[in-house]
Amino acid sequence: MTTTTMRSKVHQYIDEADSKVIEVVYQLLEVYRQNNTSMLSEAQQQEVLKRLALYKAGKIKGNSVAEARKQLKEKLSR
Repeated sequence: MTTTTMRSKVHQYIDEADSKVIEVVYQLLEVYRQNNTSMLSEAQQQEVLKRLALYKAGKIKGNSVAEARKQLKEKLSR
């Protein structure tokens, strides 16, 4: 199931849910948000932001996932 499909179903469930279900879902999401604010360390977050700024400024280019996979396969087959 795609993320888009899941998101749509969750929205539908929430729209139809009673207040107890809404409260449980809200509490679950709050716990998740508080415990998982980021899976990256502060240094990793800063590196991502730095690279994003360089990308937006046109100073570096990125690759699609398909291009990255192709490059990895080429390097591994050598």
